[in-house]
Amino acid sequence: MTDPKLRDIERKIDSGVSLDRADGVAMLQTQDIHTLGRLAKAAKERKSGRDVFYVLNRYINSTNICYANCRFCSFAVDESKERDRAVRMPSDEVFAKALETGINFNQIHIVGGHDPKQLTLDYWLPLMRRFKEALPHVQLSLFTAAEIDYLARRHRLSYDAIMGELHGAGLDNINGGGAEVFSPRFRAAVCPNKVDAAHWLEIHEVAHRRGVASNATMLYGTIETLEERVEHLIMLRESQERSPGFNAFIPLAFHPDGNELSSHGWTSGLDDIRMFATARLMLDNVDHIKAYWMIQGLKVCQVALAFGADDMDGTHGSTDEERIYHSAGTRSGQYVDDREFRRLIEEVGYVPVRRNSTYDRFPHDWAPPNHGVPEVKQALRPSASTPPACKAVGAPHDRVSAAAEDAVGAPSN
Repeated sequence: MTDPKLRDIERKIDSGVSLDRADGVAMLQTQDIHTLGRLAKAAKERKSGRDVFYVLNRYINSTNICYANCRFCSFAVDESKERDRAVRMPSDEVFAKALETGINFNQIHIVGGHDPKQLTLDYWLPLMRRFKEALPHVQLSLFTAAEIDYLARRHRLSYDAIMGELHGAGLDNINGGGAEVFSPRFRAAVCPNKVDAAHWLEIHEVAHRRGVASNATMLYGTIETLEERVEHLIMLRESQERSPGFNAFIPLAFHPDGNELSSHGWTSGLDDIRMFATARLMLDNVDHIKAYWMIQGLKVCQVALAFGADDMDGTHGSTDEERIYHSAGTRSGQYVDDREFRRLIEEVGYVPVRRNSTYDRFPHDWAPPNHGVPEVKQALRPSASTPPACKAVGAPHDRVSAAAEDAVGAPSN
């Protein structure tokens, strides 16, 4: 039997009216999964037809040292307490890791933490320029708004000024992390040391005005209410109206292993599917909904393609690199090759499309010009300007006190 609330929602959609809070909650609660899927699939196909996107990329966790102390995180390490687990990659190692399987990829996706010794302009600007010089065909998808807020405070720069520095060095796309759930109640309880919702949105809007694209996320499945999930989506939609630039929204299912919120357990497959469909229907001004295979698993991602998603993310291209969700218990592997992506997409009746961070399209067999290879080999040599560092944090003088974060000032905006 059709949920009568979904009939009303369908009429709104047909009339071009954006959905409201009550509509969002109704979709997250409905048992009429067939109708919800039909509406979300139609919305997806109005945006991208039969196409489903994937990217050949390199994914790197450059550090696991972080002092944000988010309760959902299984990844972060306080190096003064867990020195044997601490990882801080020098820039030469990050560069070499990106190139270890060749240069035929379109995106470098790097995720780190609030690491006072790595999250500095002195570390990142030379590395970004080095990537751009050696790999002009590759887009840089770096930093979350939380990390950019930290950089701005650390260097006492406005958001616009810090974004100007990053864009000038080659930043193409801001990662969507750090959004968690925008609710002040949620953030006070779960991630009180992270940038608040208003500043998270401001950073993305500044980036969009600077010509830097971005993604957005939501972490769901812990203490948030359904109403807070919907409010999060509406705030993203309103931000997109003010300053367009969000390319994709990525629902992030909570993973419970090894963190303070483990009692909440895993999200259900039904909750995941409702979340994808609701996001697609609420975010009528965001082009893409991403089903991130490493989080959801490949089979759930295939189902999500029938519930509004049109992107399965990237191949990753190197082994044993994603640590955030693997620390929290994901059952997914580290790597899916592009042939497998195409098979998975075609298996459910869609057309696979290779992309980059900003959704430019590439033939499946596209490869960068060979003339770039000598420059890459040259660039692989250690940079004279790169300060020495070590992967496993070593000498006592490398230790960073949590108080270092408190020493930075607020950004001037």
